[in-house]
Amino acid sequence: MLPVFVIVINLDRRPDRWATMSEQLDRLGIEATRIPAVDALLLAAQEEWEQTTNGNPPFWRIDIGAAACVLSHSMAMQTFLSSGAAAALILEDDAELASDTPALLHNMDWWPAGARIVRLEDGGAKHPRPLWRPCGRTPTGRILRRLERWCPNAAAYMVDRRGAQMALAAFANPSLPADHILFNLRLSRTARRLRPLQILPAMARQEDCGSSDLLSWRTERDAKLQDRPWRYRRRRLALNLRQVPYKLRVLGLRAIKKVEKLPVPYSEAPPQR
Repeated sequence: MLPVFVIVINLDRRPDRWATMSEQLDRLGIEATRIPAVDALLLAAQEEWEQTTNGNPPFWRIDIGAAACVLSHSMAMQTFLSSGAAAALILEDDAELASDTPALLHNMDWWPAGARIVRLEDGGAKHPRPLWRPCGRTPTGRILRRLERWCPNAAAYMVDRRGAQMALAAFANPSLPADHILFNLRLSRTARRLRPLQILPAMARQEDCGSSDLLSWRTERDAKLQDRPWRYRRRRLALNLRQVPYKLRVLGLRAIKKVEKLPVPYSEAPPQR
């Protein structure tokens, strides 16, 4: 078995995505295990979802689509921990991978000490991100930098065994979506403990974020919030207050030039050395 166990999260009702991922992985020479994603449509129909505790359904802090995503990533990490591998590459079924991805899987010599999770993807964001100084390189020369600000999405990341255990503890009672739990250092204590690294330039991206099955659930959630504007304002105020210490920290780190804002573009090929 390779030191890195590769897992693809795929909805049963999206065999088209699994076919596309299988073709891509075969082309790259990567062997992967498919994990059936938890379907939010089926989750919503389950009786236990309607059961409440103090008037709130399970996972009441996040919408049902985000809850299904958390459960799917939780299943992927449990499968990884039962494999005996040192680390896992966890992919969602719409991830596009760079040609040098297989180089990450043969050993863990390139993995910096103290890091528990490594982001491969660009996050779909065009804005520069505060990143620490380089702390290593991938086998093909891409730079590794510690992430100091949230990048959205969790379609392609690597996690070690200790990191998976930390994530599973947070997934058991989530107050945030999966990508926030793993990578949002402003809001997630788990993300700060994981000390996530970003590969630069990124070597993965989501092929078509606009077709995500989560979008309809987010729309439904936002509509409910608009129906209760006082709840929305209260939630936004609480969120902004929680972020103040973190924002001050980032300003301080930038002032002493320990972090710098850099774009995180996707590149299909590794940089030329």
